[in-house]
Amino acid sequence: MLGDADYLNPVIGASLTSSEITGLIYPALLQGEFDTKTGLLNYLALEKRLRSSTGPDEKSPKGALAKTWTMSPDHRSITYILRDDAKWADGQPITSRDFKFTYKLYGNPVIASPRQQFLAELVGADKGQVDFDRAIETPNDTTLIFHFYKPVPEHLALFHTSLTPLPEHLWKNVKPEEFRESKLNQQPVGAGPYRLADWSKQQSLTLSSNVSCNLPKPGNIKRIIYRVIPDYTVRLAQLQTGDVDVVENIKPEDFAAVQKANPNVDIKTIGLRVYDYVGWQNIDGAYYNQTGKIRPHPLFGDPVVRRALTMAIDRQSIIDGYLGEYGVLAKTDISPSLKWAYDDSIKPYGYDPAQAVKLLEAAGWMPGPDGIRQKNGRKFSFVLYTNAGNARRNYACTIIQQNLREIGIDCKIEMQESNVFFQNLQDRKLDAWMAGWSIGLEIDPLDVWGSDLKKSRFNFPGFINPRIDQLCELAKNKMRIEDARPYWIEYQKILHEQQPVTFLYWIRETQGFSKRIQGAKLNISGTFYNIDDWTLKPSIAP
Repeated sequence: MLGDADYLNPVIGASLTSSEITGLIYPALLQGEFDTKTGLLNYLALEKRLRSSTGPDEKSPKGALAKTWTMSPDHRSITYILRDDAKWADGQPITSRDFKFTYKLYGNPVIASPRQQFLAELVGADKGQVDFDRAIETPNDTTLIFHFYKPVPEHLALFHTSLTPLPEHLWKNVKPEEFRESKLNQQPVGAGPYRLADWSKQQSLTLSSNVSCNLPKPGNIKRIIYRVIPDYTVRLAQLQTGDVDVVENIKPEDFAAVQKANPNVDIKTIGLRVYDYVGWQNIDGAYYNQTGKIRPHPLFGDPVVRRALTMAIDRQSIIDGYLGEYGVLAKTDISPSLKWAYDDSIKPYGYDPAQAVKLLEAAGWMPGPDGIRQKNGRKFSFVLYTNAGNARRNYACTIIQQNLREIGIDCKIEMQESNVFFQNLQDRKLDAWMAGWSIGLEIDPLDVWGSDLKKSRFNFPGFINPRIDQLCELAKNKMRIEDARPYWIEYQKILHEQQPVTFLYWIRETQGFSKRIQGAKLNISGTFYNIDDWTLKPSIAP
C-alpha cells in the first residue's frame, strides 16, 4: 500500500487504510450490503435486515453483534438485542456497556473524533451536549437502547448507532487528553476475524487470523501483511515478480505489461466511490488557528475565484492522459453510483481558460508586471500539496500547474509523506492541496461540509454555508430515504455553484490481484470487502 494507517483505533482513525484494517480487527454491530441497482445501503443483523436483497451476492449477517433491532413507533428510539456469545480477543464478553462507553469517547471534544456528527441526533445534542445517561441505556448486557431528541428515519438511525465499539475494560482508565498517545493504540484488542501481530510504522503491518473469532469466524488466510511502499514503480515491480499479491490503483496503461510479466495477475475493477479533488482553503487557516474566528482566505475565499480555478483546469485531459475509461468527470461528492439521489441534470464546468480569466479579473485579479496576477499588492501564488507516491496525483498536479500558469497563476507543487500530509490537512496548515475521498454509502455529509468546524472534522476547506447544514437536516428528517432526494438535488446545485473544492473525477479503481487468491469479491464497499473469506492456492512462480 501507498501509506500507513494513522491510528488502529476506530474512534480517531481518519485514513482509508486505517478504516480497512480496523474493520478486520474490531467487531461490527451490523453488516452493510450495497444494492447496485438502487444505490441504497442495506443493514443486516443476525435475524433481521432493513430491506430485502435484490442482488445475487448477499453479505452474510453472521459477523453482526446485533441479533435484531426494533425502531419505536415514534422513531425516537432504537433498541438492539445483542448476541451473548461474542468475546473480545482477550476473552472478556462484549456487552452493551462497551457501546455506551465508546459513544462517550466519540462525543468527547478533547478526543476530537472525526465521527462526532454521528451523535448529532442523540438526546441532548440539540442543546449542545449529548446527555449520555438519557441518550443511551444498557438495562442488561445484551440490550442497547439509543434515544433521539427528534424522530429519526430507520436507515439513518441504523447508520449512526453502529459505530465501532472499543473494550471498556481496557480503555476506561485512559484519560481523554492521553487518548491519542495511549499504548493501546499500538496493541488493539478487537473481536474481528484478524488481530494485529506486528506493526513497524511506515514499513509493514501484519495481521494474523483471530482463532477465537465467532464474528463470523477466524480469517481463512493465516497471515496478511500490508507493506508500505510509497513508490508506485516499486509496488508495480513487486506485483510483477510475485513478491506481493495485491496492489491497488494500477495505471490502465500498465495492465498489459503487468500481465505479460506475470500471467498469474488479474486486474479487478470497482467503482464509483472514490474521487480526487483539489482543495482550496475557503477561510484564512492561520487566522482561524490563532483566533478561532472566520475570515475569507485572501486567495480562495471568493466562490467566483474558485469557479475560475475549476474552469482553468483541464480535468478531461487528466482523465484522458491517465485514467482513460476508468475516470468519470466529477461534479459534486454525490456519486453516480448513488442512483436514487444523483442529479444528472447538472452540467460539469468545461475547460474554459478565457472565461476563467474574465472571472478572475471581475474579482480584481489583474496581470502584474511579471505576468503573475495580483490584487491589492498580493500575488496569486501558492503551494499545491499532495501525498508522495501517488502517481495519478503527481500527474494531475503537473497538468494543474501548467493550466494555472497559462492564466497567470503561480502554483508550486510539494509532496509530503502521507501521514504528515493528512495531519497538516487536519491542522489547517495547507492553503491548497490535492487529495482523494472515499464517500460513505449512506449520504450524510455533515462531517465534511458542516459549518461547525470543531465537530465537522473533515471540513478541511472550512466551507461554511448554513443552507447546506439545513439541507442535510431536512434530508435526514425524511422517514423514507427516497423522499430526501429534492434536498440532495439542491445540495448538489450549491456545491456546484460554490466550488468549495474543485471536484476532479470519480475513479473506477483498478486493483492487481495474484490468481492464487481465491474468492475475492470486490464491490463498491471496498477492495477488502470479504477478505476474511479469501483463500490461497499454493504460491505460483511467475
